[in-house]
Amino acid sequence: MDKPVREAIGCLMWLLFTRPDIALPLNKLQKIAHSPTERMWNALVRIMSYLNETKDLGITYVRGSGLDLDVFVDSSYADSTVDRRSTTGLAVTVGGTVVCASTKTQPVTAQSTTEAEYIAAGEGVKEALFVRGVLSFIAPETSGATIRVREDNEGALALVQNPFSSARSKHIDVRFHFIRELFKAGKITADYVSTEEQHADMLTKVLGRGKLEYHRKALMNLPM
Repeated sequence: MDKPVREAIGCLMWLLFTRPDIALPLNKLQKIAHSPTERMWNALVRIMSYLNETKDLGITYVRGSGLDLDVFVDSSYADSTVDRRSTTGLAVTVGGTVVCASTKTQPVTAQSTTEAEYIAAGEGVKEALFVRGVLSFIAPETSGATIRVREDNEGALALVQNPFSSARSKHIDVRFHFIRELFKAGKITADYVSTEEQHADMLTKVLGRGKLEYHRKALMNLPM
């Protein structure tokens, strides 16, 4: 079963460019791909069945929608049962439509929900900076465009906007604090969005059908 499972996961990974809605289950399966089981194979079959049922869906880009750069970031705190690391979900959008989305395990163990969200924001900004760099070759006027970070955790927003470390945040690895410098320099903004409008939610949590469809439509620019 080893080889078929790994080949199936490899094929599905290519679909992430156009189907961000399967990023979360693929992330979970990747973590245990080294030891495949029948249950894991059944999960792969369910993903493929879902894709077959929704094969007409795809990311839609609309001419004239603009080049505004946003990044929605979310985290699922300490959801790994192995090392208690959190999961980051991020979606970079250009003109309101996703161009980059991923679900990944955070590189360190966060000590609070706020810290996990702060780390997620930093990872999201890194991706957005890369997208802006690529975009600047196509549209040079976007090279200095401000990146808007969409966050639903007020504690994480406070960490981004406050240049001074508090007693609760001074232990955070300095490599994550670059986001403060970008905020101070005006290269990014950090804005609060409600949990209902946090479209990266589907990249970190298992949602009900209604919520999944709502976030999927918003990110992929599908008819609402």
